[in-house]
Amino acid sequence: MAKPPPAKRPAKRVFDCLVVLLLCPLSIPVGIAVGVAIKLEALAGSSRGPILHRETRISAGAPFTLLKFRILKSEQLEDMITSGANPKNLENQTGNLSSVGKFLKKFGLDELPQLLNVLKGEMSLVGPRPKPTAEYEDQLARGFDVRTFAPAGLTGPAQIMKGTTRTEADEWEADRRYLALLNNGDAWQVLRFDLMVIWRTLRVMVGGSGE
Repeated sequence: MAKPPPAKRPAKRVFDCLVVLLLCPLSIPVGIAVGVAIKLEALAGSSRGPILHRETRISAGAPFTLLKFRILKSEQLEDMITSGANPKNLENQTGNLSSVGKFLKKFGLDELPQLLNVLKGEMSLVGPRPKPTAEYEDQLARGFDVRTFAPAGLTGPAQIMKGTTRTEADEWEADRRYLALLNNGDAWQVLRFDLMVIWRTLRVMVGGSGE
């Protein structure tokens, strides 16, 4: 059976750019405050490393450099990710997180720099979360190819499940349904769904359900 074409939505791209630009008056001051907090913690000696963490991820089947605020407490841990360690495994160990990093992760603020990835067209606001290359290839080998066709999202159908009991299969099914919507739904259906996901994401963030 032929594979579906990559999901491309001009209206979705315009929507993404407009939302990012509208968020600038809020996101820029918050980003500056977070950057200062990370730098001060580094100067105090309890956390070492740059303000931003850069990592290769996959979006619509192509690699790109994902940006996020550094939440790990040492450059050695950052190097482990660069060498292929699973970021989620390291970040889910509280002892690996800096004090600022624990707060950022709880409220999802470590992902804020990805608004730049969205503005550059490397990601969308809504879509399946971008995976590291090794994890992407593992999922592809197991038959999950949604990330080959859908642009990666700052948030997505699986992310709004945070704080709930769910399985990997539940998350895969949510992302599959979203790809079907991108390929078969009209522009208004996609944008309405994206708005719903963004709203529910904000509720998750306010509730501090970051994982």
